[in-house]
Amino acid sequence: MKIIILGAGGWGALVGAYLAKAGADVTLLFRRQAHVDEIIKNGNKLIIEKPEGNILVPVKATTNPSEVQDADLMIVAVKNHDTQKALEGIKHVRVSVVATVQNGLGQEEILKKFYPDAEILRIVSRVAGSLIDYGRVLRGDDNFPTWIGNPIDGITPFVEQLTNLFEEAGLPCKSSTDIEGVEWCKVIWWTPSSISAVMARLPQTEVMQSPDFAFLMVMITRDMVKVAESLGVRVKDFPTIEVMDRCSGSIKEGVRSVITHGNDWYQRGGKGYKQAMLLDIERGRKTEIEDTGGYIWRIAQKKNIEIPYLDAGYRIVRGLESRFS
Repeated sequence: MKIIILGAGGWGALVGAYLAKAGADVTLLFRRQAHVDEIIKNGNKLIIEKPEGNILVPVKATTNPSEVQDADLMIVAVKNHDTQKALEGIKHVRVSVVATVQNGLGQEEILKKFYPDAEILRIVSRVAGSLIDYGRVLRGDDNFPTWIGNPIDGITPFVEQLTNLFEEAGLPCKSSTDIEGVEWCKVIWWTPSSISAVMARLPQTEVMQSPDFAFLMVMITRDMVKVAESLGVRVKDFPTIEVMDRCSGSIKEGVRSVITHGNDWYQRGGKGYKQAMLLDIERGRKTEIEDTGGYIWRIAQKKNIEIPYLDAGYRIVRGLESRFS
């Protein structure tokens, strides 16, 4: 299978390398030439750091989209707000299938505009990959899953083929007939954590262990579930993206659950981990708030649904971001 990873950040570089290791013909499209230079220096290999030791994986890497002309699959892994510009730079490429692994909801529309004849897939992934230096990526937990599905047709032949490739690459993966449900669950799980981290300016395990910020996470979660249910979306848990313990019992029970998860994560080595949205604010970059919490906030506005905690959190992040976006 010939694959392009558009936006080879932490996730894209890591997953692309593993798929290449499994036999796929993968091209990593980086934004910074320094990553490509370091990979070339290492014998055209990406360094993957793991607790049990580093591995070097042969990869094809470039910053020049003109070096790629066609592919069976393009995985879009750029930040949501960079999608239009990134697709403009690669619109000459002929692809049969386009998949988005971006945070948030509603990305299929822009992909369909650029590739009207391609099959559009959604990938929801909990694979943890962080670019820690040029040409070097850190892999987190090995057993975190990925879900792949066609939002309209569910499990298509290509979905099954791609799922099998992920599995062969050592990336736990499931084909999904409800990829939209997985999407909603991840957004509802991720957004309260991100907003709270921005407000606290603390690593995530510290945020979750604070009773006050745990309370905030619970209440934002409940606001978002309210909006989802107004659209007929049945929110449920998926492995590693559980939200029901925040909203199915009492508020106190939800707060205790968040604190417990924060303590567990800290003990598993999560000390110091910062949410991507907090890192964006710290580095003066545009966040993904508009396509995550903002997407649900706008639905609530149209439907006159009261969401006081999400409303406040969304406005705070948007206000901070307005200084440099």
